[in-house]
Amino acid sequence: MIKILFADDEAVFRRYFRNVINWEANGYQVCGEAKNGLEALELVEQIRPDIAFIDINMPYMSGMELAAKVKTLYPTTFVLLVTGHSEFEYARQAVKIGVDDYILKPFDKEELLMALAKVKASMEKTRVEKDKTNKEQHVWKEGFLNLLISNTYEQDNETIQTQLKHYQLEEGSQLFKVVAVEIDGLHEQWPDSEEIRLRKYIIGNLLQDLVQTEGRHFIFNGPENRVISLIQFSGTQDKETFDSYGYEQLSALIKKHFGFSVTIGIGSPGEGIPSIRQSYMDSVIALRNKISMNHKDVVDYQDITSRSANVGFYPSEMNEKLLIHLRQHDEEGIKNNLDAILLYIQTKQLSSDYIHMIMAGLVSLCLTYIYEMDKRVDQLLPEGFSPFKEIFNKPSLEAGFTWITDLYLTVAHHSKGTKRSKSAKLLNSAREYIDTHYSDNQLKVEDVAKHLYIQPRYLLKIFKQELGISVSDYIFEMRMQRAKDLLVSGHNLRLTDIAEMVGYSDPGHFSKSFKRNTGLSPSEYEVTRSK
Repeated sequence: MIKILFADDEAVFRRYFRNVINWEANGYQVCGEAKNGLEALELVEQIRPDIAFIDINMPYMSGMELAAKVKTLYPTTFVLLVTGHSEFEYARQAVKIGVDDYILKPFDKEELLMALAKVKASMEKTRVEKDKTNKEQHVWKEGFLNLLISNTYEQDNETIQTQLKHYQLEEGSQLFKVVAVEIDGLHEQWPDSEEIRLRKYIIGNLLQDLVQTEGRHFIFNGPENRVISLIQFSGTQDKETFDSYGYEQLSALIKKHFGFSVTIGIGSPGEGIPSIRQSYMDSVIALRNKISMNHKDVVDYQDITSRSANVGFYPSEMNEKLLIHLRQHDEEGIKNNLDAILLYIQTKQLSSDYIHMIMAGLVSLCLTYIYEMDKRVDQLLPEGFSPFKEIFNKPSLEAGFTWITDLYLTVAHHSKGTKRSKSAKLLNSAREYIDTHYSDNQLKVEDVAKHLYIQPRYLLKIFKQELGISVSDYIFEMRMQRAKDLLVSGHNLRLTDIAEMVGYSDPGHFSKSFKRNTGLSPSEYEVTRSK
């Protein structure tokens, strides 16, 4: 409702004004009436009307004086002078000095509605212009703030200097921190841009209420649909007392009440305008490291810097065992092996980059096996399969490994369903024979083929088709895997004994073969794995 105030010293005319139209039915509300100029000014201060009808001739303060004061103190209030024919010239002059319009007494319903329509149109034009100006200022401000986090600051850039002064970013403390808020699973859940805008609006409003600081707080939309929280601390004490509680509340409230979730990356604090960009980059690194931070929704860059050096040592035999299980279509073995890899990563507290590298290696291993089967990826996996995008967008380590496990089981199930039964039976028999005779240093392909009553060439063909490797390679891998197990068994076996147990009569030859396979000598491997 548009608020109306009416000031006239004649009681009869005030009563007429109240009843000349149905105000509420036309979208107006008469909020006050006054019988003189002083009383009218007090009411204007109290109710801040949208439109003030002011009689030009009133005691204590004339309508002209009152109109001038109202336009000076409250320039957004529209003033219409109510005048008789004798004061018509005064009213015309008043329009030139800021009064919005005038209406002549006595007016009827139609004349009043026409006057109100003109004022309403002016009000709407003013509102649109104000909204346009505010929107332009908002876009300009957002663009400038994005410039600070995205580009290297140049001290001699005159445009940036002017904008810094406009927002008083050069005044007071030069201590800054950037926090980036990212909507989880955005590319999967909400292709609708309106839906994205709504969620960003929710995040921005909550940030205003939840994050408290003695300094200044800028909230704006940043790159890649992130919402950015830029804090300019009031001083060193304000910076040192900063905590993430408000951001933790933000995450909890969004998850509880709005049906989606966010990840929040907190950048490191810095001094000077150039530190804003660095802090933003740190916040993005924090976002990318959520997978290594044990389900934390709020990740502080300073908490992950110590992990960056913790590359660890990922045992290659884990992948070797996994490939064997995959070639054997052993779904239980695949799941157990992937669970062991997940546990290893969790125990070692590896960095996010290293975790992603391990996961990418597991995917590559599975894709390699698909090609071993003379199949194409699109024959086994869904259209649009994008493995590395999937890896980097998983919200947690567990979610990533669930996806990888499903990938392996899909491929294993498919390969199991397409194998030839006769070849499979011969392969299993050959493997069982090798598994029990690999310690024989005289074991050869011909021995295995003879045991199965088939030609060596046919046996080689089966191994190549079913496992993608030769019989000799399989024997070698079995010996190396058994040697690794013996080296870390804790039985303190001599190298000569281990070599003999895995089918090598010459310990020197065994050592060279082992190093070729693992990159480490047997003694180095034992020390490394015993830690």
